[in-house]
Amino acid sequence: MYLRKFVIPALIIFINVPSQAQYAFISRALSGVQGIEEAHNRTYTDASLYGYINGGAELYLEYGFDTLTVTELVCDGRDIKIETYRMKDPEAAFGIFSVSRFRCNGGARLTEYICRSAYQLQFAKGPYYVSIINDTGSEADQKKAGEIASLIIDQIPDPSFDPGRFFTDGVDEETMKGAVLVRGPLGIYNGIPALEETLGEANDYSALMIRKGQDTLASLRFNTDSLASEFLHKNNMSPSSGANAVSSDSTVSVISPNHIIITF
Repeated sequence: MYLRKFVIPALIIFINVPSQAQYAFISRALSGVQGIEEAHNRTYTDASLYGYINGGAELYLEYGFDTLTVTELVCDGRDIKIETYRMKDPEAAFGIFSVSRFRCNGGARLTEYICRSAYQLQFAKGPYYVSIINDTGSEADQKKAGEIASLIIDQIPDPSFDPGRFFTDGVDEETMKGAVLVRGPLGIYNGIPALEETLGEANDYSALMIRKGQDTLASLRFNTDSLASEFLHKNNMSPSSGANAVSSDSTVSVISPNHIIITF
């Protein structure tokens, strides 16, 4: 990764796009980091996101994207890049995290949803999905990424995504390590493509997928009752008679008029 260098002795933030709250948030976090020599910020909105991740912007927009701040640092002579995505809500932030994490290593659990690898640390907290990327994968750079992550997390007062909205009995920590949240076909394709045929034509919903034994459970919450009913009809899944009935079998459970759980 190549980061442009600026010959300056102290931390400077360059503001290209008005987003004062986002810059203040990053600035407060970075003020506690030792060894920063240079910093360069850029902000992207939904209209300009394609200029940064052409070909990948649609996935973020599908989940519900607000603003991206990219911070490029020179810290102790090494390059580090911080991507801070503010999504529309904690569900969207966890959703992006869930389809982005890959082969996570161990380490301190700085927040509920975090994934480390040699070159990247990523986490979701509140409406934020954050990715911290280093060039070398060295132990020192991984430690610095953890330090930066901890300071950013301290600046986020919002609670993390709660799976209780999808599974009322809750979901344990180990199961959530493999959970995937989707809001459309791109999320399905990136997170759990085996369900693309069944869920690919659903509209205006959020779905949390978890593994339970040999089964995959998909908890879908639709924006309206009619959308849930239309989905059931298209997939030949008929609930029991009665407006408030709850039907269960090995395939589908209708929890409420707009909430269904499918077992695959």
